[in-house]
Amino acid sequence: MNINPSLLIYILDNFDSGIENFGIVNNDIFNEMLFFLSLNNIKIKNNKVVISSFNKLSIALLAIRKGADIVKVCCKINWHDFELFSSEIMKYHGYCVYTNFQLKSPRREIDVIGIKSQKALLFDCKHWKKNSLSALEEIVEKQKERSMLFLQKSKMKIANAFPVVLTFLPNGFEFVDDVPIVSIDKLNSFLLDFDFYYQNIFKV
Repeated sequence: MNINPSLLIYILDNFDSGIENFGIVNNDIFNEMLFFLSLNNIKIKNNKVVISSFNKLSIALLAIRKGADIVKVCCKINWHDFELFSSEIMKYHGYCVYTNFQLKSPRREIDVIGIKSQKALLFDCKHWKKNSLSALEEIVEKQKERSMLFLQKSKMKIANAFPVVLTFLPNGFEFVDDVPIVSIDKLNSFLLDFDFYYQNIFKV
């Protein structure tokens, strides 16, 4: 099915408007769009798109795959959408999830934490910005520090903490200093495979 990416951008523009059909007045176009979205794992209920951060970010990723301008798409989503999307995927895989977790003395914040089987995955969400290797190395070091502080200060039963950098777009790096760099569209497969290779990545 050939859907113009500009239509997906239009939906993103109107996603939070509360308008049930996103302002698409032609029923044939709207129904074709619903069918297309349902084929691409967008949640549809009662012939309407479910308004959720998960759906919004899924549509944004779909727009990019269909050829929409990356920067234009990224301007349509925010940090909250990004973090909630990752949280939903982690909950689906059985993780207990915490967002914007606060540490004190020193004060630090961890974007998303997923805990399962006494393992904690600590995500630093970097939205869409492309990063150089030197920038990623700095990001990774800060996330390692947050992970160490979390393990020291947390009263949860955690055996190991694993720092992870989560990006909106692929950036050419799978690991930096043994810390996984995971693009959001690969998060599901990363979690599926985590038990097979977690012993070979950086842990606290």
